[in-house]
Amino acid sequence: MPPMFSLALREGIKVEFVQRLIRMFRLKPPPDAPDLWPRPIRIHTLGRFEVEIDDKPLEFSRKVPKKTLALLKALIAYRHEDVPEQWLCDALWGDEEADAAKQVLGVTVMRLRKLLGRDEAVGQQGGKVRLDRQACWVDAWRFEAALDESMPPDRLREVLDLYAGTFLPEDDGVQWSVATRERIRGKFIHALAMHGQALEAAGDLDDAARLYIRGIDADVVVEAFHRGLMRCYRRMGRLTEAVSAYRRLRQTLSAVLGVKPSAESEAIYREIMDELAMAPDQGAARH
Repeated sequence: MPPMFSLALREGIKVEFVQRLIRMFRLKPPPDAPDLWPRPIRIHTLGRFEVEIDDKPLEFSRKVPKKTLALLKALIAYRHEDVPEQWLCDALWGDEEADAAKQVLGVTVMRLRKLLGRDEAVGQQGGKVRLDRQACWVDAWRFEAALDESMPPDRLREVLDLYAGTFLPEDDGVQWSVATRERIRGKFIHALAMHGQALEAAGDLDDAARLYIRGIDADVVVEAFHRGLMRCYRRMGRLTEAVSAYRRLRQTLSAVLGVKPSAESEAIYREIMDELAMAPDQGAARH
């Protein structure tokens, strides 16, 4: 049944009915199960941090268990199926003595199991801790596993939709999250830029522009997206909009990073301004 149900979900056939059957029989997802396969725990880390248990957001009646959630985030960030206990102790309890840190880790693992409502969701054995990937769906893991630039454009766009923003944005100052954040961000930027350039080369300028705008919405300081949008507007003859795209880039980089646009972006802008100089009806944009 799992392969048949996977196909049905992928093709959009009786989705709610199939999901109900999967829950009824408690079927485990096959390796290629689509995102619509119902998992008891769904964790969003791209653009926001949110945990859903049986499709309902996790809520806290009392104080938010920050350390327990930090353990969950660290297990996701390290990405390995089995994360060494020492890594977690160093990341979350670096100021504690080794034995004390391991004791606290054991207690926090039990608290995380209780928080997620399933003992099997978090394993601890042989000096390692793991999240059960059959019980837990994580957007960051799914994004990295599914990304393949050679896939058809529609499928690639579906995968790129998973990237709703930077990895764990509220933890950007935490050391253990940096490597994962930059790796995922780099993959997204590269895949989206390559897909946008392919659409440009094929003359699909409207689609390429929409893709670049999505990229800007997801990560506003990525200069390649702004340049791509400028190129598309320029080729479509929408020169004033191309100038506006440059000005948004300049303002964003100045406000967020305190830097100026790159020489490549400046060169495109100057070429657009030269074209505007020869188009009197759009000359107001020069100011």
